[in-house]
Amino acid sequence: MPPNIKVLIVMGPIAQGGAEWQIYHLLRLLDKDRFQPFLASVRFADSSLVIDDGDRLIRDEFYSLGVPIYEISEYGRNDPSNALALARIIRDLSVDVVHANLYPGETWGRLAAFLTGVPVIIHKRGMPFLTGKSTHVLVDWLLNLRTTRIIVPSNAVRDRLIGLEPLLKDKVNVIYSGVDLNSWKRASSDELISFRRELGISEGEFVITNVARLRKIKGQEYLIRAAPKVIEQYPNTRFLFVGNGELQQYLSDLANSLGIGSRVLFLGARKDIDRILSLTDVFVFPSLQESFGVALVEAALMGVPAVATRVGGITEIVIEGETGLLVPPRDPEALASSVIRLLSEDSLREHMGLKAKEWAASRFDIKLTIGKLQEEYLKAAGVRC
Repeated sequence: MPPNIKVLIVMGPIAQGGAEWQIYHLLRLLDKDRFQPFLASVRFADSSLVIDDGDRLIRDEFYSLGVPIYEISEYGRNDPSNALALARIIRDLSVDVVHANLYPGETWGRLAAFLTGVPVIIHKRGMPFLTGKSTHVLVDWLLNLRTTRIIVPSNAVRDRLIGLEPLLKDKVNVIYSGVDLNSWKRASSDELISFRRELGISEGEFVITNVARLRKIKGQEYLIRAAPKVIEQYPNTRFLFVGNGELQQYLSDLANSLGIGSRVLFLGARKDIDRILSLTDVFVFPSLQESFGVALVEAALMGVPAVATRVGGITEIVIEGETGLLVPPRDPEALASSVIRLLSEDSLREHMGLKAKEWAASRFDIKLTIGKLQEEYLKAAGVRC
């Protein structure tokens, strides 16, 4: 019988986001015969985090898993008590491996692992930058040197990280973020007719969709600025923005100021992304920077071609001219031209959608992701794979 490895997964707040959903699926699909997972979430007592509908949705999903969850929220941002609290959990549970994710989980989780002498894997799910307070950069650099293993979601992140810290070369392993292939099925024709009616979208209208937090880094502003040119050529086009975020009012005001407010829908956080993608003609992902882009994989699995920015890990998901079109960031003209090209060529749109589905299914299956992470846990715990 394989050994039962106790893994403490440490993260920041349980909030809506692609990385957070990856952790959810890891907890859901981890082989419970070989691994016993626990979750610790660190949120500062002095945090200004606002809990919205999307955050409540994902929290409910996390707690429905039945995995023990420890929420640490009574300490301040720079209070070492965060690490001490995690260290107590590690000792009390006799944890074998710590898997640290997301700020501040990656910082305090690693410190707690060092205090207890437990192997620690860090999952750098974002694009690393040599920015911020010098003390934070120094602390991260020192922690990286003592970390057992560093997992990143794309070659783009790996190259960036090693460029900043060459000594980490042998510690870094790329494991693509994955998607559950069984969860992405197209809605039936009857369901789509009903859904269009629910959203107020006519049968003959094109649908352009973006799924992401409404934040500056996600670049939705540039899609809205591109929309008038698209609508000028294809007046029967609707733009759907799926996700919550601090920029929603700004983006709504921008759409109204450009005279396209009636063509733009803000749907908030949704659980029925598969239904939305089933009626989508073109998926647009205009991020200014991106470590990976799980939403692009989800759209691909639904057979939807993408227009996306040529940044970070996006170029490892969208194959230019085959599964979608790539454009420079912050370029509404390029976004509009590429969307118009796909709307104008039905055969190209269909061909790219089919290729995207094949490509995503072959490379980004969540089972592959979980299997590789389990291998990392075994290696860190000193167990032969």
